[in-house]
Amino acid sequence: MGYQETITGTVAGVVRGEVTGTQCIRRSFAILRLLAGGDHDGEKLVDIAGALKLSHPTTHRILKALEQEGIVERAGGSQRYRLGAEAAWLGVGPFNRCPITRLSAIVLEDLAQATGDSIFLSVPSHNDAVYADRRLGSWPVQARGVHVGARRPMGVSVGGRVMLAHLGEARMKTVLAENADRFADWNCPMDRVLRGIEDTRAQGYLVDDSLTRQGRRAMAVPVRDVGGRAIGAISIIAPTARLGADRVARLLPLLREGARRVGTALFEQRMAS
Repeated sequence: MGYQETITGTVAGVVRGEVTGTQCIRRSFAILRLLAGGDHDGEKLVDIAGALKLSHPTTHRILKALEQEGIVERAGGSQRYRLGAEAAWLGVGPFNRCPITRLSAIVLEDLAQATGDSIFLSVPSHNDAVYADRRLGSWPVQARGVHVGARRPMGVSVGGRVMLAHLGEARMKTVLAENADRFADWNCPMDRVLRGIEDTRAQGYLVDDSLTRQGRRAMAVPVRDVGGRAIGAISIIAPTARLGADRVARLLPLLREGARRVGTALFEQRMAS
């Protein structure tokens, strides 16, 4: 073998290694995102592999490596996988440094006190909408089952549809295509997602019944940066009877003002830094 062939073979091997390494990292993150949005009791290997269209051996190898690092664990020693304690510790620092969660805290508290209902901040994460923070109100019935850190495929939650509506057209179509199969797992018809996007674009906010809890309704408005890009959504989640048309009309200015305050605070911090 000549010198040129040797160099070519070496470069090809390096490139293959880089592609394989990059692919493994992406697959690992896909698994972590799936577990983050999954059931607290964990997910079976066969379900993880099927959802991500990976082979069982590949899925097992990645899960085993993540388990050895403590990022993934088996729920109660079973064959179901969920996020481990190490994943939580890794997230503590970035969460505390995240400007939108820090700057929106007082706004969420004010809204919860003013409305008496549960107030949430959602942020985009890849193809998901993540509940980044929440404040509970004084009304006896609160959305306690929706925890900080819970994630849904973007489009399932009302806040997620609001953020989808403010994505660029190309990015929005990509998210919809990649989430199409996942919507079925949440009993979320595509036409309902598309209708929510249209309604949000037409009126600037969205009100819809919950797909995950009967008798519950949500209203959400976008949090925009100075360029008009939606960097999050503030939503109120309450019993259906508490979000009728009249009360929605009264609460909408409060939510919009809250979103404006968060956007302004983010802009002022950026200008000061």
